[in-house]
Amino acid sequence: MLYDNKIEIRTGGMKPEYDIVDSHLHFLDFTQDSDGFPALAKAMNLSGVSEAVVFGIPMVKKWDSLMPNRPLYYMSNDSRCYYYSGTDHILAHELLSLPDELRRRFHPFCCGFDCTDKNAATQIERLFKMYPDLWCGIGELMSRHDDLTALTYGEGVRMDSPAFRLIYDLAADYGLPVLVHHNLSPQYSGVPLYEDELRAALEHNRSCRIIWAHVGVSREIRLEELLIIAGNLLNDNPNLYVDISWLFYDNYVRGDMMQEAGDPGIFADMWAALIEKYCDRFMLGTDVVGHWSDYPKQIFKYYPLLEKLSPDTAEKLCRKNILSLIARS
Repeated sequence: MLYDNKIEIRTGGMKPEYDIVDSHLHFLDFTQDSDGFPALAKAMNLSGVSEAVVFGIPMVKKWDSLMPNRPLYYMSNDSRCYYYSGTDHILAHELLSLPDELRRRFHPFCCGFDCTDKNAATQIERLFKMYPDLWCGIGELMSRHDDLTALTYGEGVRMDSPAFRLIYDLAADYGLPVLVHHNLSPQYSGVPLYEDELRAALEHNRSCRIIWAHVGVSREIRLEELLIIAGNLLNDNPNLYVDISWLFYDNYVRGDMMQEAGDPGIFADMWAALIEKYCDRFMLGTDVVGHWSDYPKQIFKYYPLLEKLSPDTAEKLCRKNILSLIARS
């Protein structure tokens, strides 16, 4: 894999104020390419990020034979995506090629599985045996992910399916968390149609700790009651953990999607209160995908929220919770 060592990493003039462990970082993009670990380490240093949970991307965006331009993102055009198990082997190869001091900063999850296939759990266990003591978790696995799952070859995927349940059982046996992207709602619906699937997954095996990516939202998903729903889910499910990353922060904490409802600062206050209440179960991630030029921006945007939290809760959100979750017994 060839890397561009001349990447300009933009900080916007800001300097780190917190020690952070990024809980959600894709080392590879939808073409299975990356700027590489040396450039990532530089971007992390400029952002105050000492460690990161890293994984590939479970799909590849197909470059259709009649399309002149190579698509770089799953929404670049309407060509399909397909599951790609090679993503985990690329990540493992790159990690195991690093000097020990650098490799220790990264905590890899495996993700290259079709979660509609009941063979997936067997494939995951095979990967554990191929790279013993390497994997710290499973994910990011894709469940309801609007355009991405609609564009991916195969049957529809839901996180309470028989195939997913086998994965939860395997993860519980190994004591590893599972990170799942599962939207609560279809785009433009405004109704949490898929909440029951999340609840069923959590109830299946209480020994399996599930990290819910982005609090169940992505593009064009507007749920006025998201804060209440998230609070109820956390109250009812002690094995549920929440990953603050990607568009969730912009749209719901900063309030970009909710501006007409009033003062946007009130949304950050309400989410800060929920984080304080469940201070052991939130973690902070970027969801940056393979390229690091704007990485510091994706970290520094969280500072207004962190300033609203008690110092102890801020430290848990920044690093303690995710490190506790991936700690090996």
